[in-house]
Amino acid sequence: MTTMNYILQSKKKNSFIQLLEGIFNFYRFESKTLSGKLMEVSLKTLSTFLFVLAASGILKLVFELITNPSLFSTASFGVFDHLY
Repeated sequence: MTTMNYILQSKKKNSFIQLLEGIFNFYRFESKTLSGKLMEVSLKTLSTFLFVLAASGILKLVFELITNPSLFSTASFGVFDHLY
């Protein structure tokens, strides 16, 4: 099986627990070849970096929303700000 199959496989439809198990199986998988190892390490590093980047951005947004809500009163982001 390839490493992507571990993420995509699921026994139940739309089960969050199955999705988490697939992600953890992705990190447990070890390749036998050198090129597979290089691809595995790069994918695991990239996916971990992107997850940490997204989680820290969301936490920063929530932190600023709680500590400084006036900052968001004039916030202009999103697709709807550029329509007119």
